Amino acid sequence: MLALVDALILNGFRSGVENSVLELLRALTVLAPDDVTFAARRALLESEPWLADRHLMLAPSLAPGRAGRILAEQLWLPSAAHAAKVLHGPAYVLPLRWHGRSVVTIYDLIALRHPEWTKRLNALHFGLIVPRSAARADAILVPSQAVAADVSTLPGVAAEKIVVAPLGVREVCRPTPTAAEVDAFRAAHGLSRPFFAVVGNLEPKKNLRAVLCAFEIASPRLDHDLVLVGRPGWRCAEDLAAFRASPVAGRVRLLGRLPDADLRALYAASTALLQWSLYEGFGLVPLEAMACGAPVIVSDGGALPEVAGPAAEVVPLGDPEALAEAMVALASDDDRRRVMGERGLEWSARFTWTAHATRALDLYRTLAD
Repeated sequence: MLALVDALILNGFRSGVENSVLELLRALTVLAPDDVTFAARRALLESEPWLADRHLMLAPSLAPGRAGRILAEQLWLPSAAHAAKVLHGPAYVLPLRWHGRSVVTIYDLIALRHPEWTKRLNALHFGLIVPRSAARADAILVPSQAVAADVSTLPGVAAEKIVVAPLGVREVCRPTPTAAEVDAFRAAHGLSRPFFAVVGNLEPKKNLRAVLCAFEIASPRLDHDLVLVGRPGWRCAEDLAAFRASPVAGRVRLLGRLPDADLRALYAASTALLQWSLYEGFGLVPLEAMACGAPVIVSDGGALPEVAGPAAEVVPLGDPEALAEAMVALASDDDRRRVMGERGLEWSARFTWTAHATRALDLYRTLAD
């Protein structure tokens, strides 16, 4: 066995990290079907039956939920990986008892640098395990130069073992939706007016109240709604209360989570995708919106300017009036939206999961040799 990839995090609900691990698995099954094995929980086969005929090691049910994953990673995974030349932890952590060759993927250091933006259990778990995993790994995969610079400050981490491997756009976002798909989506959700879209878990780092403030400032000059898509997350109650109490509450739509087909249509139908996050280690949502033809406005938080590149408009954090002006300017300029959409399609095509997985596979082979 060349490599064992820890896929224990895949167990039901998926956000950015879980989707990233799943897309890595998809790409590796094509690139190296006989060389890579996945450590997984049995529940993964229920949601992803295509994995049934792949090389799998199924973990025992040591406990439900997150506790079960942590126990399996730390107690079961090291022995399960004994025949592997390389162990890859694609979700921040390696088992403390593993002493062979290893790769760890670190998407950001939010839990360490900004524990106020994450759950206390995440901050405790990652605060303990991530620095140790980074120091002991033979190679560290990161999605952006911004994260590489941050990870290089961890104790015991040599810069030469950090490898930047940008994430990819899921194939479900290509090609762009048809006009009929967009019209059907609008009708299904009662979106008769133009709108700006915000996509992602509703949580502190998404800076949602600042986005709402910008929309309130811009609303007298816009015939638009603000549409939020995502799962209510940690500490979102205050944000939701602010949306309900807003003077433009009637123009704010919360759609919850959407299936991929609807998400594609949402991007294509929007005047622009807004991601004014306080920090992102990469920024999959703007790229996937670009792949569906949407103009994109991002903040300067973390890697967003780096990843969104020349195809997006960057509005620095701290001034909702500046974001409001950017929204009004874009909404009133059809040619600019068209150009941004074209640039976004071209730029997002550079980011593929095949390229990301190829970089990981190259590391496995180098370390095995």
